Amino acid sequence: MSQKSDAVNEAIRLIIEDRIELPRAFELSRRLKKERAFGYAGRILALARRGLDKKHPNYLELTQQHALCTYKNIDLPNDTKYDEALQILSENGEDLTQTSSQETLGIAGAIYKYKWNTSGQKVDLERSLAYYKRGYDKGVEHDQGYTAINTAFVLDVLANIEEEEASHTGFTSETAVIKRNLAKEIRKEIVAALPDLPKTKGKEWLKDMWWFWATIAEAHFGLQQYDKALENLGKAKELEEVQDWEIESTTRQLASLTRLIEGKESTYGAKKEETEAWKVLTVFLGKDTPVESAFMGKIGLALSGGGFRASLFHIGVLAKLAEYDILRHVEVISCVSGGSILGTHYYLELRNLLQTKRDDEITPQHYIEIVEKIEKDFLSAIQTNIRSHVLLNVSAVIRMISDPHYSRTNRLGELYEKKIFSKIKDGLGHKERFINDLIVEPLGAKSGFSPKDDNWRRRAKVPILILNATSLNTGHNFQFTATWMGEPPAGLDSEVDANYRLRRMYYDEAPEKYRRYRLGYAVAASSCVPGLFEPITLDGLYPDILVRLVDGGVNDNQGGSGLLDQNCNITLISDASGQMNAKNIPGKHIVSGLLRSNSILQARVRSALYQELENRRRSSLLQGLLFLHLKKDLEAQPIDWIGCEPPSEEKKRSVLTSYHINKEYQSCLANIRTDLDSFSDVEAFALMTSGYLMTETMLPKHIKEFSHKKVSRGNWRFLTLANELGSNNIDGKLLGQLRAASSHTF
Repeated sequence: MSQKSDAVNEAIRLIIEDRIELPRAFELSRRLKKERAFGYAGRILALARRGLDKKHPNYLELTQQHALCTYKNIDLPNDTKYDEALQILSENGEDLTQTSSQETLGIAGAIYKYKWNTSGQKVDLERSLAYYKRGYDKGVEHDQGYTAINTAFVLDVLANIEEEEASHTGFTSETAVIKRNLAKEIRKEIVAALPDLPKTKGKEWLKDMWWFWATIAEAHFGLQQYDKALENLGKAKELEEVQDWEIESTTRQLASLTRLIEGKESTYGAKKEETEAWKVLTVFLGKDTPVESAFMGKIGLALSGGGFRASLFHIGVLAKLAEYDILRHVEVISCVSGGSILGTHYYLELRNLLQTKRDDEITPQHYIEIVEKIEKDFLSAIQTNIRSHVLLNVSAVIRMISDPHYSRTNRLGELYEKKIFSKIKDGLGHKERFINDLIVEPLGAKSGFSPKDDNWRRRAKVPILILNATSLNTGHNFQFTATWMGEPPAGLDSEVDANYRLRRMYYDEAPEKYRRYRLGYAVAASSCVPGLFEPITLDGLYPDILVRLVDGGVNDNQGGSGLLDQNCNITLISDASGQMNAKNIPGKHIVSGLLRSNSILQARVRSALYQELENRRRSSLLQGLLFLHLKKDLEAQPIDWIGCEPPSEEKKRSVLTSYHINKEYQSCLANIRTDLDSFSDVEAFALMTSGYLMTETMLPKHIKEFSHKKVSRGNWRFLTLANELGSNNIDGKLLGQLRAASSHTF
């Protein structure tokens, strides 16, 4: 449920009235920015600019603030808002390449830094540095060190990237050394020039500004003068009306700077608690706020589509993540199709835990117990063969016939609630469940808790659950969360996509019939495979548009885009989707060609997502990337043409995967049907074991935050198959069962 402030309500009224006086625009936009309501602030400033002469003394400030609100507006598409902000900046009559305005240069630098955060392109970071440095060259005192401190930070980021690149060649990057030294000199200049500024006539107001003291503290931090840094952080914290997001933003910036200055290896795992930076931030925040959140960043978990095969594989992954105590840190769960069914089940169990135990009472064992319960309840539920029950209810069948917007897919969603979600011990039992009731109110937390704003102070995070569907109207990703539904702006590419976007809306702002929307229908929308189930229909939601939604896997079957939208910097992707196999003789008929072509398209989408994530990891935008999939280590040999001389060299293949499963068995698991029918214990346990062992092997290698942990295996039911699956010798009976599991018949 959205809670609108007085400032937002006033902004809405003025936007509707289509008029505002200039002084009021400045005052209101300042209030809105303080609340981070940048979208409304931008519209108010745009309204004030309209018709105003460019020679007006306030026009430059209007364009600067309008540009700032534009690039910070989370409701605008990333691919256009940064260019739009740059265009606004240039509308004051100044050429950005020639401007002498320090404020304009600082905003331009910030725009390109944000652009780099989205694109991962080093050239954007270099442009950011160019603008910041031009601002810094105008003098540290004139903008209270803003462009100077950002110049130093970007220099260290670029140096870090160049050092990473050089490390693969065995050489030292000389340009990185130059950048590091320049960053130090700039910080020395800041700490020499700024502290006495509030004593200057006309600058007394600076002593009451959070960002002034935070800038000085960051400069000391970068020079590793931690006592001085803490002294200035203390001055900032003593100010009146300090916003919690200001403390969070500063803390995260200082943690990022620590990684850049002290080196990544010394700031991972248990080592980071030994750093002076960790100790200073602990004193600054107090013992009740875990510093770990700032150092670790935001962890996102994606659960792919792939029917119940995917759901069962995900259970094994969750089991190992629980043992590593990673699940308590997950802040976003992005789900698709079979992942949405399992992800919702897990979220409901977790919600129950978070609302019945205080943050300091929740232990790693609680997460293990949740997964143990899911492993049993979920398997027993799907073994009732949910799909076969769709047409067994007479009243539901009659409704399917009489109601054009009620289908087998809606009925499937109701069965998810009845057969699976009803097992949650939250008092609802078999009652209807609504997605907007999923908002978590943690026990002992302040009223109006928001995961986005308040998670950083918790040890046990409250994750945002994202259920991904696909809009047949636009081809875009359509998301359901506990607070809103619609198409998110972040993943759109307007350069090649001219389709309209179905704006996301809060449920309390939606048309009456959608203010409470069935949870089962949202999950069904995410999992209704085209050709097998009818689309979910949303009528009366947008004017003259009948929204139809299908399986989220049509747009992104891994759920990774949801993690990118939410700016996760550690991404865990559990991918048990149906990966395309090679075929010696593809079908020649129209239908078989169409199906095969669709598989090729899905493979390309999956490959593009992986490449984007990997590029972000190499650009230091991701601190960690774990990408699990069912064909891991199943290498393929090249095929020589007839009469090829000499033949290609035959590589020796190992019998077992790196995660200790016989490749014959793993190949069968990768081919198990992606369906919503019943799965046997052997099929289910084999999939869970694969997910578990793969996570056990790969996680320490790819997520350094947890590489120091020594985690023993729990007593999981599904691990009874581990020895057989990991044997060098094939058991004919087990192999036969797993091969038969690929069949859709019976």
